[in-house]
Amino acid sequence: MGKRKMKIALLYPRWSSSQDKSITVFSKKAGVYPPLGLAILASYAERLGHTVIIIDGEIENLSTDELVKRTLKLEPDMVGLTASTPFFHVVVEVAEKLKQQETRYMPILIGGPHITIMKEEAFYSCFDFGFIGEAELSFQEFLCHWPQVTNLKGFLFRKRSKIQYNGEAEIIKDLDKLMQPAYHLLEIGKYKMGTLEGTKPFFPIQTTRGCPFKCIFCNVELNTKKVRTRNPAKVVDEIEYIQRTYGINHFIFIDDTFTLNQRRIFELCFDVLLRNLGITFECGTRANLLDESLVMVMSKAGCIRMGFGLESADENVRRIMQKEVPLNSYIEANRWANKYGIETQNATIIGMPGETMNSIKKTMSFLRDNHDIRQANVSIAVPYPGTELYRMALAGSHGLKLIEHDFGKFLRYNNSVMNVGDLTPANLIDLQNQCFSSVYIAPWRWLSIIKKSGLIGFFLTWKRILKCLIRGQWELLFISPSYWRKKC
Repeated sequence: MGKRKMKIALLYPRWSSSQDKSITVFSKKAGVYPPLGLAILASYAERLGHTVIIIDGEIENLSTDELVKRTLKLEPDMVGLTASTPFFHVVVEVAEKLKQQETRYMPILIGGPHITIMKEEAFYSCFDFGFIGEAELSFQEFLCHWPQVTNLKGFLFRKRSKIQYNGEAEIIKDLDKLMQPAYHLLEIGKYKMGTLEGTKPFFPIQTTRGCPFKCIFCNVELNTKKVRTRNPAKVVDEIEYIQRTYGINHFIFIDDTFTLNQRRIFELCFDVLLRNLGITFECGTRANLLDESLVMVMSKAGCIRMGFGLESADENVRRIMQKEVPLNSYIEANRWANKYGIETQNATIIGMPGETMNSIKKTMSFLRDNHDIRQANVSIAVPYPGTELYRMALAGSHGLKLIEHDFGKFLRYNNSVMNVGDLTPANLIDLQNQCFSSVYIAPWRWLSIIKKSGLIGFFLTWKRILKCLIRGQWELLFISPSYWRKKC
Protein backbone atom coordinates (compact mmCIF):
# COMPACT_ATOMS: atom_id res chain seq x y z
CA MET A 1 0.00 0.00 0.00
CA GLY A 2 1.15 3.51 -0.78
CA LYS A 3 4.22 2.29 -2.69
CA ARG A 4 3.03 3.28 -6.15
CA LYS A 5 4.36 6.73 -7.07
CA MET A 6 1.83 8.99 -8.74
CA LYS A 7 1.68 12.20 -10.70
CA ILE A 8 -0.61 14.60 -8.84
CA ALA A 9 -1.98 17.82 -10.34
CA LEU A 10 -3.14 20.47 -7.87
CA LEU A 11 -5.30 23.09 -9.57
CA TYR A 12 -6.24 26.63 -8.61
CA PRO A 13 -8.81 27.86 -11.17
CA ARG A 14 -9.15 31.51 -12.16
CA TRP A 15 -11.54 33.11 -9.70
CA SER A 16 -11.55 36.60 -11.23
CA SER A 17 -13.70 35.44 -14.16
CA SER A 18 -16.64 35.49 -11.71
CA GLN A 19 -16.04 39.09 -10.63
CA ASP A 20 -17.13 42.42 -12.03
CA LYS A 21 -14.33 43.64 -14.32
CA SER A 22 -13.79 46.90 -12.44
CA ILE A 23 -13.52 45.00 -9.14
CA THR A 24 -11.06 42.58 -10.73
CA VAL A 25 -8.75 45.49 -11.60
CA PHE A 26 -8.60 46.60 -7.96
CA SER A 27 -8.34 43.02 -6.69
CA LYS A 28 -5.37 42.23 -8.89
CA LYS A 29 -3.66 45.52 -8.11
CA ALA A 30 -4.17 44.81 -4.41
CA GLY A 31 -2.47 41.45 -4.86
CA VAL A 32 -2.88 38.05 -6.50
CA TYR A 33 -2.11 35.50 -3.79
CA PRO A 34 -0.38 32.17 -4.44
CA PRO A 35 -2.34 29.03 -3.49
CA LEU A 36 -0.46 28.55 -0.22
CA GLY A 37 -2.60 25.63 0.97
CA LEU A 38 -1.98 23.65 -2.19
CA ALA A 39 1.75 24.33 -1.95
CA ILE A 40 1.83 22.89 1.59
CA LEU A 41 -0.06 19.79 0.48
CA ALA A 42 2.38 19.43 -2.39
CA SER A 43 5.27 19.23 0.09
CA TYR A 44 3.68 16.25 1.82
CA ALA A 45 3.08 14.49 -1.47
CA GLU A 46 6.64 15.11 -2.65
CA ARG A 47 8.05 13.80 0.62
CA LEU A 48 6.25 10.52 -0.12
CA GLY A 49 7.92 10.36 -3.51
CA HIS A 50 5.06 11.54 -5.71
CA THR A 51 5.47 14.01 -8.57
CA VAL A 52 3.36 17.14 -8.06
CA ILE A 53 2.40 19.93 -10.44
CA ILE A 54 0.58 23.08 -9.33
CA ILE A 55 -1.31 25.00 -12.01
CA ASP A 56 -2.46 28.43 -10.90
CA GLY A 57 -5.12 29.46 -13.38
CA GLU A 58 -5.41 32.92 -11.84
CA ILE A 59 -1.80 33.97 -12.15
CA GLU A 60 -1.56 32.40 -15.62
CA ASN A 61 -4.94 33.83 -16.67
CA LEU A 62 -6.22 30.45 -17.86
CA SER A 63 -9.84 29.92 -18.81
CA THR A 64 -11.58 26.82 -17.51
CA ASP A 65 -11.12 25.07 -20.85
CA GLU A 66 -7.43 25.99 -20.99
CA LEU A 67 -6.90 24.72 -17.45
CA VAL A 68 -8.64 21.43 -18.23
CA LYS A 69 -6.69 20.99 -21.46
CA ARG A 70 -3.35 21.58 -19.77
CA THR A 71 -4.25 19.23 -16.92
CA LEU A 72 -5.25 16.37 -19.21
CA LYS A 73 -2.09 16.84 -21.27
CA LEU A 74 -0.09 16.08 -18.12
CA GLU A 75 -1.92 12.76 -17.70
CA PRO A 76 -2.04 12.96 -13.89
CA ASP A 77 -3.04 10.01 -11.74
CA MET A 78 -4.93 12.28 -9.36
CA VAL A 79 -6.25 15.86 -9.32
CA GLY A 80 -6.79 18.14 -6.32
CA LEU A 81 -8.90 21.32 -6.18
CA THR A 82 -9.79 23.88 -3.52
CA ALA A 83 -12.32 26.73 -3.33
CA SER A 84 -14.15 29.07 -1.02
CA THR A 85 -17.93 29.57 -1.24
CA PRO A 86 -18.31 32.25 -3.95
CA PHE A 87 -15.99 30.45 -6.37
CA PHE A 88 -17.02 26.87 -5.67
CA HIS A 89 -19.02 26.75 -8.89
CA VAL A 90 -15.76 27.32 -10.79
CA VAL A 91 -14.11 24.17 -9.38
CA VAL A 92 -17.32 22.24 -10.07
CA GLU A 93 -17.10 23.31 -13.71
CA VAL A 94 -13.44 22.24 -13.88
CA ALA A 95 -14.14 18.87 -12.25
CA GLU A 96 -17.10 18.16 -14.51
CA LYS A 97 -15.10 18.90 -17.65
CA LEU A 98 -12.24 16.71 -16.45
CA LYS A 99 -14.69 13.87 -15.87
CA GLN A 100 -16.28 14.34 -19.27
CA GLN A 101 -12.98 14.37 -21.18
CA GLU A 102 -10.93 11.78 -19.28
CA THR A 103 -11.75 8.16 -20.08
CA ARG A 104 -9.56 6.47 -17.47
CA TYR A 105 -10.13 6.59 -13.70
CA MET A 106 -8.57 9.77 -12.36
CA PRO A 107 -9.82 10.57 -8.83
CA ILE A 108 -10.68 14.21 -8.21
CA LEU A 109 -10.17 15.56 -4.69
CA ILE A 110 -11.84 18.71 -3.36
CA GLY A 111 -10.96 20.65 -0.22
CA GLY A 112 -11.32 24.12 1.22
CA PRO A 113 -13.82 26.12 3.29
CA HIS A 114 -16.97 25.43 1.28
CA ILE A 115 -16.82 21.64 1.24
CA THR A 116 -15.80 21.74 4.92
CA ILE A 117 -18.96 23.62 5.85
CA MET A 118 -21.45 22.09 3.43
CA LYS A 119 -20.04 18.55 3.43
CA GLU A 120 -22.52 16.19 1.69
CA GLU A 121 -24.49 19.09 0.17
CA ALA A 122 -21.43 20.18 -1.83
CA PHE A 123 -20.04 16.72 -2.54
CA TYR A 124 -21.20 16.55 -6.13
CA SER A 125 -20.76 13.52 -8.36
CA CYS A 126 -17.81 15.14 -10.13
CA PHE A 127 -15.77 14.75 -6.93
CA ASP A 128 -14.41 11.44 -5.69
CA PHE A 129 -13.07 12.57 -2.30
CA GLY A 130 -13.91 15.65 -0.26
CA PHE A 131 -11.42 16.73 2.42
CA ILE A 132 -12.92 18.32 5.51
CA GLY A 133 -11.07 20.92 7.60
CA GLU A 134 -7.29 21.14 7.74
CA ALA A 135 -6.11 18.62 5.20
CA GLU A 136 -2.34 18.37 5.67
CA LEU A 137 -2.36 15.28 7.91
CA SER A 138 -5.41 13.62 6.35
CA PHE A 139 -3.97 14.13 2.84
CA GLN A 140 -0.70 12.55 3.92
CA GLU A 141 -2.53 9.55 5.40
CA PHE A 142 -4.66 9.32 2.28
CA LEU A 143 -1.60 9.08 0.03
CA CYS A 144 0.18 6.64 2.34
CA HIS A 145 -2.73 4.20 2.24
CA TRP A 146 -3.95 4.76 -1.32
CA PRO A 147 -6.03 3.10 -2.68
CA GLN A 148 -7.16 1.39 0.56
CA VAL A 149 -8.44 4.57 2.21
CA THR A 150 -12.04 3.91 3.23
CA ASN A 151 -11.17 3.37 6.90
CA LEU A 152 -9.44 6.74 7.27
CA LYS A 153 -10.88 9.91 8.76
CA GLY A 154 -11.04 13.44 7.40
CA PHE A 155 -12.77 13.12 4.04
CA LEU A 156 -15.96 12.20 2.23
CA PHE A 157 -16.14 9.35 -0.24
CA ARG A 158 -18.72 7.07 -1.85
CA LYS A 159 -19.36 3.45 -1.05
CA ARG A 160 -21.90 1.72 -3.24
CA SER A 161 -23.07 5.15 -4.43
CA LYS A 162 -23.74 6.33 -0.86
CA ILE A 163 -21.74 9.17 0.65
CA GLN A 164 -19.62 8.07 3.61
CA TYR A 165 -17.77 10.11 6.24
CA ASN A 166 -15.71 8.53 8.99
CA GLY A 167 -15.41 11.68 11.07
CA GLU A 168 -12.90 14.47 11.54
CA ALA A 169 -9.18 13.94 11.17
CA GLU A 170 -6.84 14.84 13.99
CA ILE A 171 -6.39 18.59 14.40
CA ILE A 172 -2.91 19.99 13.87
CA LYS A 173 -1.77 21.01 17.33
CA ASP A 174 1.82 22.01 16.63
CA LEU A 175 2.15 24.31 13.62
CA ASP A 176 5.93 24.15 13.83
CA LYS A 177 5.74 20.55 12.66
CA LEU A 178 3.97 21.49 9.44
CA MET A 179 6.03 21.22 6.30
CA GLN A 180 6.93 24.40 4.49
CA PRO A 181 5.19 25.04 1.16
CA ALA A 182 6.69 23.62 -2.03
CA TYR A 183 7.88 27.05 -3.15
CA HIS A 184 9.62 25.64 -6.20
CA LEU A 185 6.26 24.61 -7.69
CA LEU A 186 5.03 28.22 -7.72
CA GLU A 187 6.05 31.02 -10.06
CA ILE A 188 6.86 33.13 -7.04
CA GLY A 189 8.12 36.22 -8.85
CA LYS A 190 4.74 36.66 -10.57
CA TYR A 191 2.79 37.25 -7.35
CA LYS A 192 2.76 41.00 -6.83
CA MET A 193 1.02 43.46 -4.53
CA GLY A 194 0.32 47.17 -4.85
CA THR A 195 1.60 49.26 -1.96
CA LEU A 196 2.28 52.95 -1.36
CA GLU A 197 5.91 52.08 -2.10
CA GLY A 198 4.96 50.70 -5.50
CA THR A 199 4.19 47.20 -6.77
CA LYS A 200 6.18 44.54 -4.93
CA PRO A 201 6.68 40.81 -5.46
CA PHE A 202 5.49 39.19 -2.23
CA PHE A 203 4.77 35.94 -0.45
CA PRO A 204 2.21 35.13 2.28
CA ILE A 205 3.32 33.83 5.69
CA GLN A 206 1.10 32.28 8.35
CA THR A 207 2.27 32.49 11.98
CA THR A 208 -0.98 31.44 13.67
CA ARG A 209 -4.21 29.64 12.91
CA GLY A 210 -7.43 30.57 14.63
CA CYS A 211 -9.18 33.57 16.12
CA PRO A 212 -10.91 33.66 19.53
CA PHE A 213 -13.42 36.36 18.65
CA LYS A 214 -17.05 35.91 17.65
CA CYS A 215 -17.88 38.34 14.84
CA ILE A 216 -21.06 37.03 13.24
CA PHE A 217 -19.77 37.36 9.67
CA CYS A 218 -16.79 35.03 10.24
CA ASN A 219 -16.98 31.27 10.05
CA VAL A 220 -17.31 29.50 13.39
CA GLU A 221 -17.30 25.99 11.95
CA LEU A 222 -13.73 25.80 10.67
CA ASN A 223 -12.03 25.06 14.01
CA THR A 224 -10.99 28.71 14.07
CA LYS A 225 -11.60 29.45 17.77
CA LYS A 226 -8.62 27.44 18.99
CA VAL A 227 -5.54 29.58 18.38
CA ARG A 228 -2.31 27.76 17.54
CA THR A 229 0.99 29.54 17.04
CA ARG A 230 4.36 29.06 15.40
CA ASN A 231 7.67 29.81 17.04
CA PRO A 232 8.62 33.38 15.96
CA ALA A 233 12.21 32.33 15.24
CA LYS A 234 11.00 29.63 12.83
CA VAL A 235 8.77 32.16 11.11
CA VAL A 236 11.77 34.42 10.55
CA ASP A 237 13.76 31.40 9.33
CA GLU A 238 11.11 30.89 6.65
CA ILE A 239 11.18 34.55 5.68
CA GLU A 240 14.97 34.52 5.42
CA TYR A 241 14.91 31.34 3.31
CA ILE A 242 12.39 32.82 0.84
CA GLN A 243 14.35 36.07 0.66
CA ARG A 244 17.68 34.38 -0.03
CA THR A 245 16.32 31.73 -2.39
CA TYR A 246 13.78 33.70 -4.41
CA GLY A 247 14.71 37.35 -3.86
CA ILE A 248 11.36 38.21 -2.26
CA ASN A 249 11.54 41.13 0.17
CA HIS A 250 7.87 41.81 0.88
CA PHE A 251 5.67 39.54 2.98
CA ILE A 252 2.07 39.53 4.14
CA PHE A 253 1.15 37.83 7.40
CA ILE A 254 -2.21 36.16 6.77
CA ASP A 255 -3.06 35.48 10.41
CA ASP A 256 -6.64 36.30 11.39
CA THR A 257 -5.34 38.61 14.15
CA PHE A 258 -1.61 39.22 13.82
CA THR A 259 -1.02 41.05 17.13
CA LEU A 260 -3.21 38.79 19.25
CA ASN A 261 -0.12 37.96 21.35
CA GLN A 262 1.93 41.14 21.38
CA ARG A 263 4.94 39.47 23.01
CA ARG A 264 5.26 37.09 20.04
CA ILE A 265 5.22 40.00 17.61
CA PHE A 266 7.88 41.88 19.58
CA GLU A 267 10.04 38.73 19.42
CA LEU A 268 9.45 38.32 15.70
CA CYS A 269 10.25 41.95 14.92
CA PHE A 270 13.39 41.99 17.07
CA ASP A 271 14.60 38.85 15.29
CA VAL A 272 14.01 40.46 11.87
CA LEU A 273 16.00 43.49 13.05
CA LEU A 274 18.84 41.40 14.55
CA ARG A 275 19.24 39.49 11.28
CA ASN A 276 19.20 42.77 9.36
CA LEU A 277 16.91 41.29 6.69
CA GLY A 278 15.73 44.62 5.29
CA ILE A 279 12.27 43.28 4.44
CA THR A 280 8.90 45.00 4.31
CA PHE A 281 5.67 43.40 5.48
CA GLU A 282 1.99 43.93 6.18
CA CYS A 283 -0.67 42.37 8.37
CA GLY A 284 -4.22 42.63 9.67
CA THR A 285 -5.26 42.96 13.29
CA ARG A 286 -7.70 44.49 15.76
CA ALA A 287 -7.14 48.16 16.49
CA ASN A 288 -7.35 47.59 20.25
CA LEU A 289 -4.58 44.98 20.17
CA LEU A 290 -1.90 47.58 19.49
CA ASP A 291 -0.01 50.15 21.47
CA GLU A 292 2.37 52.82 20.26
CA SER A 293 5.51 50.95 21.30
CA LEU A 294 4.49 47.89 19.27
CA VAL A 295 3.63 50.00 16.22
CA MET A 296 7.03 51.69 16.45
CA VAL A 297 8.90 48.36 16.62
CA MET A 298 6.83 46.90 13.77
CA SER A 299 7.67 49.93 11.65
CA LYS A 300 11.40 49.56 12.37
CA ALA A 301 11.19 45.88 11.41
CA GLY A 302 9.63 46.77 8.05
CA CYS A 303 5.86 46.99 8.51
CA ILE A 304 4.47 49.28 5.81
CA ARG A 305 0.75 48.42 5.96
CA MET A 306 -1.86 47.29 8.48
CA GLY A 307 -5.51 46.44 7.99
CA PHE A 308 -8.23 47.00 10.59
CA GLY A 309 -11.77 45.65 10.62
CA LEU A 310 -13.71 48.80 11.44
CA GLU A 311 -16.91 47.38 9.89
CA SER A 312 -19.34 50.06 11.17
CA ALA A 313 -19.34 53.19 13.30
CA ASP A 314 -22.92 52.63 14.47
CA GLU A 315 -22.95 51.18 17.99
CA ASN A 316 -26.17 49.21 17.51
CA VAL A 317 -24.84 47.52 14.36
CA ARG A 318 -21.52 46.83 16.08
CA ARG A 319 -23.32 45.30 19.06
CA ILE A 320 -25.32 42.94 16.85
CA MET A 321 -22.25 41.87 14.85
CA GLN A 322 -20.33 41.37 18.13
CA LYS A 323 -17.53 43.70 17.15
CA GLU A 324 -16.03 44.33 20.57
CA VAL A 325 -13.52 47.03 19.67
CA PRO A 326 -13.96 50.62 20.95
CA LEU A 327 -14.25 53.11 18.10
CA ASN A 328 -11.60 55.28 19.70
CA SER A 329 -9.11 52.44 19.22
CA TYR A 330 -9.31 52.95 15.46
CA ILE A 331 -8.50 56.64 15.80
CA GLU A 332 -5.49 55.87 18.00
CA ALA A 333 -4.24 52.96 15.87
CA ASN A 334 -4.47 54.97 12.65
CA ARG A 335 -2.72 57.92 14.29
CA TRP A 336 0.15 55.74 15.52
CA ALA A 337 0.47 54.09 12.13
CA ASN A 338 0.64 57.45 10.36
CA LYS A 339 3.23 58.68 12.87
CA TYR A 340 5.54 55.78 12.05
CA GLY A 341 4.93 55.74 8.31
CA ILE A 342 2.65 52.71 8.12
CA GLU A 343 -0.16 52.72 5.57
CA THR A 344 -3.54 51.63 6.98
CA GLN A 345 -6.63 50.13 5.39
CA ASN A 346 -9.88 50.32 7.37
CA ALA A 347 -12.42 47.76 6.21
CA THR A 348 -16.10 48.59 6.56
CA ILE A 349 -19.21 46.55 5.76
CA ILE A 350 -22.66 47.86 4.90
CA GLY A 351 -25.79 45.73 5.06
CA MET A 352 -25.18 44.10 8.43
CA PRO A 353 -28.13 43.29 10.74
CA GLY A 354 -29.65 46.48 12.11
CA GLU A 355 -28.29 48.57 9.24
CA THR A 356 -30.24 51.66 8.17
CA MET A 357 -29.52 54.71 6.06
CA ASN A 358 -28.70 56.57 9.27
CA SER A 359 -26.19 53.94 10.42
CA ILE A 360 -24.46 54.04 7.02
CA LYS A 361 -24.30 57.83 7.22
CA LYS A 362 -22.77 57.52 10.68
CA THR A 363 -20.03 55.24 9.34
CA MET A 364 -19.26 57.54 6.43
CA SER A 365 -19.20 60.54 8.74
CA PHE A 366 -16.76 58.73 11.04
CA LEU A 367 -14.44 58.08 8.10
CA ARG A 368 -14.64 61.65 6.82
CA ASP A 369 -14.26 63.35 10.20
CA ASN A 370 -11.09 61.46 11.15
CA HIS A 371 -8.26 62.72 9.04
CA ASP A 372 -5.93 60.01 10.38
CA ILE A 373 -8.09 57.43 8.57
CA ARG A 374 -6.55 57.80 5.15
CA GLN A 375 -7.88 54.71 3.42
CA ALA A 376 -11.05 52.68 3.77
CA ASN A 377 -12.71 49.83 1.96
CA VAL A 378 -16.48 49.31 1.73
CA SER A 379 -17.95 45.85 1.13
CA ILE A 380 -21.51 44.54 1.28
CA ALA A 381 -22.31 41.97 3.97
CA VAL A 382 -22.36 38.39 2.70
CA PRO A 383 -23.93 35.62 4.83
CA TYR A 384 -21.45 32.86 4.05
CA PRO A 385 -22.52 29.34 5.08
CA GLY A 386 -21.30 28.40 8.53
CA THR A 387 -21.51 31.93 9.92
CA GLU A 388 -23.95 33.24 12.48
CA LEU A 389 -24.94 35.83 9.87
CA TYR A 390 -26.03 33.02 7.54
CA ARG A 391 -28.22 31.50 10.25
CA MET A 392 -29.68 34.93 11.01
CA ALA A 393 -30.46 35.51 7.33
CA LEU A 394 -32.19 32.14 7.01
CA ALA A 395 -34.21 32.82 10.18
CA GLY A 396 -35.09 36.39 9.17
CA SER A 397 -33.53 37.92 12.29
CA HIS A 398 -33.09 41.70 12.58
CA GLY A 399 -34.98 42.34 9.36
CA LEU A 400 -32.72 40.18 7.21
CA LYS A 401 -34.14 38.23 4.30
CA LEU A 402 -31.99 35.98 2.15
CA ILE A 403 -33.28 36.31 -1.41
CA GLU A 404 -30.45 34.68 -3.35
CA HIS A 405 -29.31 31.08 -2.80
CA ASP A 406 -26.80 30.81 -5.65
CA PHE A 407 -23.46 30.81 -3.82
CA GLY A 408 -21.76 32.00 -7.00
CA LYS A 409 -23.43 35.36 -6.35
CA PHE A 410 -22.20 35.62 -2.75
CA LEU A 411 -19.80 38.42 -3.66
CA ARG A 412 -18.89 41.48 -1.60
CA TYR A 413 -18.76 44.06 -4.39
CA ASN A 414 -21.43 45.24 -6.83
CA ASN A 415 -23.67 42.46 -5.59
CA SER A 416 -26.00 41.77 -2.67
CA VAL A 417 -28.00 38.71 -1.67
CA MET A 418 -30.11 40.02 1.24
CA ASN A 419 -32.78 42.52 2.11
CA VAL A 420 -31.71 44.36 5.24
CA GLY A 421 -34.69 46.05 6.82
CA ASP A 422 -35.90 48.60 4.28
CA LEU A 423 -32.71 48.32 2.23
CA THR A 424 -32.96 46.12 -0.86
CA PRO A 425 -29.99 44.58 -2.69
CA ALA A 426 -30.30 47.31 -5.32
CA ASN A 427 -30.19 49.94 -2.56
CA LEU A 428 -27.08 48.38 -1.02
CA ILE A 429 -25.24 48.17 -4.34
CA ASP A 430 -26.03 51.82 -5.01
CA LEU A 431 -25.00 52.79 -1.48
CA GLN A 432 -21.72 50.92 -1.80
CA ASN A 433 -20.88 53.05 -4.82
CA GLN A 434 -21.81 56.19 -2.90
CA CYS A 435 -19.72 55.12 0.10
CA PHE A 436 -16.62 54.46 -2.02
CA SER A 437 -17.14 57.85 -3.66
CA SER A 438 -17.65 59.53 -0.30
CA VAL A 439 -14.30 58.22 0.95
CA TYR A 440 -12.23 58.86 -2.16
CA ILE A 441 -13.61 62.18 -3.35
CA ALA A 442 -11.32 63.66 -0.69
CA PRO A 443 -8.26 64.97 -2.61
CA TRP A 444 -5.79 63.94 0.10
CA ARG A 445 -6.65 60.29 -0.68
CA TRP A 446 -6.02 60.48 -4.42
CA LEU A 447 -2.27 59.87 -4.28
CA SER A 448 -2.75 56.62 -2.40
CA ILE A 449 -5.09 55.34 -5.14
CA ILE A 450 -2.55 56.12 -7.86
CA LYS A 451 0.34 54.56 -5.94
CA LYS A 452 -1.53 51.33 -5.22
CA SER A 453 -3.82 50.91 -8.21
CA GLY A 454 -2.24 53.07 -10.89
CA LEU A 455 -3.95 55.54 -13.17
CA ILE A 456 -6.55 52.96 -14.16
CA GLY A 457 -7.55 52.62 -10.50
CA PHE A 458 -7.81 56.40 -10.22
CA PHE A 459 -9.93 56.51 -13.40
CA LEU A 460 -12.30 53.79 -12.13
CA THR A 461 -12.64 55.57 -8.78
CA TRP A 462 -13.62 58.81 -10.50
CA LYS A 463 -16.01 56.89 -12.70
CA ARG A 464 -17.82 55.92 -9.49
CA ILE A 465 -17.79 59.51 -8.23
CA LEU A 466 -19.10 60.93 -11.50
CA LYS A 467 -21.87 58.35 -11.50
CA CYS A 468 -23.00 59.69 -8.12
CA LEU A 469 -22.74 63.30 -9.23
CA ILE A 470 -24.77 62.67 -12.40
CA ARG A 471 -27.48 60.96 -10.33
CA GLY A 472 -27.56 63.86 -7.88
CA GLN A 473 -26.49 61.65 -4.97
CA TRP A 474 -24.95 64.40 -2.88
CA GLU A 475 -25.68 63.44 0.70
CA LEU A 476 -23.03 60.77 1.27
CA LEU A 477 -20.60 62.61 -0.99
CA PHE A 478 -20.69 65.76 1.12
CA ILE A 479 -17.37 66.70 2.67
CA SER A 480 -17.26 69.51 5.22
CA PRO A 481 -15.43 72.75 4.36
CA SER A 482 -12.80 71.97 7.02
CA TYR A 483 -11.73 68.96 4.94
CA TRP A 484 -11.02 71.05 1.87
CA ARG A 485 -8.93 73.45 3.96
CA LYS A 486 -6.69 70.69 5.29
CA LYS A 487 -3.44 69.90 3.54
CA CYS A 488 -3.64 67.05 1.10
